[in-house]
Amino acid sequence: MIEKIIKGIKYRLDEENLTAEVIQKKGYEGDIIIPETVVFQKVVYRVTSIGEGAFYLCEYLTSIVIPDSVTNIGQEAFEDCFSLESIVIPNSVTSIGDRAFKGCIPLTSVVIPDSVTSIGEEVFCCTDLKSIVIPNSVTSIGDCAFRDCCFLKSIRFNGTKAQWEKIQLGAGWNESLPTTVVRCTDGKVEI
Repeated sequence: MIEKIIKGIKYRLDEENLTAEVIQKKGYEGDIIIPETVVFQKVVYRVTSIGEGAFYLCEYLTSIVIPDSVTNIGQEAFEDCFSLESIVIPNSVTSIGDRAFKGCIPLTSVVIPDSVTSIGEEVFCCTDLKSIVIPNSVTSIGDCAFRDCCFLKSIRFNGTKAQWEKIQLGAGWNESLPTTVVRCTDGKVEI
């Protein structure tokens, strides 16, 4: 494994599998577009993961675009990015780790792609979050996933009430939410 900064982003390069993971570096700011591939010493590496704490406490990061090659967003990947207003999560992502977006205060809406099956603990503890779309591919939502989302009054679930009821919901997954309605394709569930 090699750690290398390429065009301002730090990666851990796996020479055996020719994959790259975005890893922690202080000072990311502004709008970041992560490429699908990076080149180091004439070798092409496919970016497949946003590592644990990769953008942790990057106070001036305002938006991020994640490429379709990424399948995993690690724990605390964007925790306490106090200026993060916008994120595009691609259809390739299957899991979002614990506290991945915790403390991203200005984040107001999130669309989780159909590929995601699990949402970790305290993932969206974002005080300004007003809307979220959860696909019917999700089978588990972690403890306190939406804690402190004071303005989240409606969750759109792209599935039926029966599918919603099969989701494994962690303890306090909806802790401190105002009276919230889950809007399913065939009606509402009040929580």
